[in-house]
Amino acid sequence: MSVTGERNTNQGCLTVAIRMPVRIFALVVILPVRMAWDALAALGRALGAGLGWLWRRIVVEPLSAVARGTGRALGWLGGALAWLGRVLIAAPLVRLWTKVLVPAGRGTATATRWLVRTLVVVPLGALYRYVLTPFGQGLTWSLRATGSGLAALVRLFGTGVALLVTHLLVRPLRLLHSAVLAPAARALAAALTATGHGTGAAVRWLLRVLIVVPLVLLYRHVLTPAGHGARWSVRALGTAAGWLLRYLVAVPAVVLYRYVLTPLGHAAVWTARASGTAALWLGRVLFVVPVVAFHRYVLTPLGRAAVWSVRALGTALTWSAEAVGTAVGWLLGYLLVVPLVALYRHVLAPVGREIAAALGHAWRVAGYISRAAGRGLKWLARTLIGDPARWVWHTVVVPAADAARAAGRWTRREVLAPAGRAVGEARQIVQDALRTVRVTVREARADARRMLFGAPKSAARLPEQSAAPVPDFVKRAPEPGRRVPPGHR
Repeated sequence: MSVTGERNTNQGCLTVAIRMPVRIFALVVILPVRMAWDALAALGRALGAGLGWLWRRIVVEPLSAVARGTGRALGWLGGALAWLGRVLIAAPLVRLWTKVLVPAGRGTATATRWLVRTLVVVPLGALYRYVLTPFGQGLTWSLRATGSGLAALVRLFGTGVALLVTHLLVRPLRLLHSAVLAPAARALAAALTATGHGTGAAVRWLLRVLIVVPLVLLYRHVLTPAGHGARWSVRALGTAAGWLLRYLVAVPAVVLYRYVLTPLGHAAVWTARASGTAALWLGRVLFVVPVVAFHRYVLTPLGRAAVWSVRALGTALTWSAEAVGTAVGWLLGYLLVVPLVALYRHVLAPVGREIAAALGHAWRVAGYISRAAGRGLKWLARTLIGDPARWVWHTVVVPAADAARAAGRWTRREVLAPAGRAVGEARQIVQDALRTVRVTVREARADARRMLFGAPKSAARLPEQSAAPVPDFVKRAPEPGRRVPPGHR
């Protein structure tokens, strides 16, 4: 019979032989799990020792020997490859760097510095020293002379304009005011004062004759010629300044740019182009061509030989690994896997199934027994402990607690509250008496000080000299049922 109760006809004699003893053992013995665990632990230790011995003899030792041989071969191969790389690659590269590239670089740097100094620095220094410096000094002298001439012209023009304005405008106006307008105004004021009222026509005629006509004549015959003269002077001054700037600044600058700076710039560009071409040629001859030749005739054959060697080594290692893997697989298959499969199929699987079925049956029976025992213990605990405890609680503890609470309330209301009020009143009376005594002592001390040393000049009124509070012996009775804390009035 299986765990589900169905009959299984494909069972061996070993299954039939161990089923009932195992179930009887699982049901009868109190600790079947512990005994099964001990049995399985001993079986596991024995099986582990045997399997460990087989693993060491069949797998670990052969693989260790193969690994040691492979490690020695790989170490020898690595040493050979390192020697080849050192002899065929590192040493030629070091010699190329130390014997060819470093001297070529130093020579190229020296030649480049000499070319730059000869073709750029020296011509630029000569240009600055013998061309730009004299030209700048001459230009500075020309600008200073031009500025001095323009300043003299401006000062002369200002002096002429000032003289013209003074002699043509200021002095005639001053003479007009002192010789004509002031006497006319005085005469008009005297006439108006004598007659009392003047006519409008006489005033207008006098104003026209004495003010308007002289001002018109002044503008027409004095100011207009002076303005034309000033405009002509400004135009002549601007023409002279333009001529001076053109022939002293613009023409020399154009001549310098066309016949000095442009040839020098073309020469500098040609020099830079020639220097760049020479530097490129030197770099190509001294660096690019040797590097390309070294790569083409040294590194490429070495790389192809190294690739061929690595491929051959990889093929040999692959074949060796396949052979070793086949041998190890055959050994593991016939010396480890087959015995383990047979052991599992014919011994461990039937024993495991029966043990699992017996443990499941014993677990269910133990569950029934444990539930029955739990219900019995629950009934005993309720009958022997719970019911008496509940009766004692409801019959003894609850009435006693109610009585204790009632006694506490009565004690607090009838004993403690009146005692607290009495203590508070007594403390207040004592505090009032002590305050009165302190005030009396202070006053007596102040009186004694005044009798002995006299009253101070500005006696400050002390806070204690106020009227002493009268103790309130009549207290308000507390409300019925209200608790008054001790010390509170």
